[in-house]
Amino acid sequence: MFERVDNYFEQGLVLMENGNYEGAIAMFDNAIKLSLGDIAEIYVCRGEALGYLGRWKEAENSINEALRQQPYMATAYNERGNVRRFQEDLENAITDYTMALHIDGAYYEAYYNRALAYEDKKRFFDAEEDLTRTLALNPTVSQAYEARGRVRAALHDYDGAIADLTRYLRVGAGHKYDNHSEIQGFLFTLRIKRFLWRFVPKFGATSQVTTDATQTPD
Repeated sequence: MFERVDNYFEQGLVLMENGNYEGAIAMFDNAIKLSLGDIAEIYVCRGEALGYLGRWKEAENSINEALRQQPYMATAYNERGNVRRFQEDLENAITDYTMALHIDGAYYEAYYNRALAYEDKKRFFDAEEDLTRTLALNPTVSQAYEARGRVRAALHDYDGAIADLTRYLRVGAGHKYDNHSEIQGFLFTLRIKRFLWRFVPKFGATSQVTTDATQTPD
């Protein structure tokens, strides 16, 4: 049973945190009908809950309403970017994350999310840059170390990738996100690739050609 709170919006947040997305949407709808609280923020949270249910069009419409009310709301652009990224609408997702960052240059979540979109588009240099910015703004974002480790591996920066993924495991994130064994296996593979990169010139040259080919132009 969730903790009792004073208004519909807060009840919706508690329900969403506990995975009851339908209940959360109902609470957000009640808050909107009664004009309780920051309506634009409520529409964003409602969109997030709809997204968890895979109701993408409704989610985007809810966030659009938030932006209609507050056109310079960084959290709304970030959340709409997430909705679009999960639908593989990567270019528009990147545009939304970029808009969020124009509004709030210290919004590390938007840097992190944009990096994931860049990674999906195989724009690994851009992804690495955004992940480094994420960690400069908030070094506690352990998922950014994992993501940057993946990206650096794709760029054949094996030393950097191994350092990032080792740090990810050292802070206990592998157990927290239930991928400790997977990351350990990836690290083993990266150490082999690093050895080959250093001591088998043909392997390194072939890998560099592959990396260059995967960079998607803007």
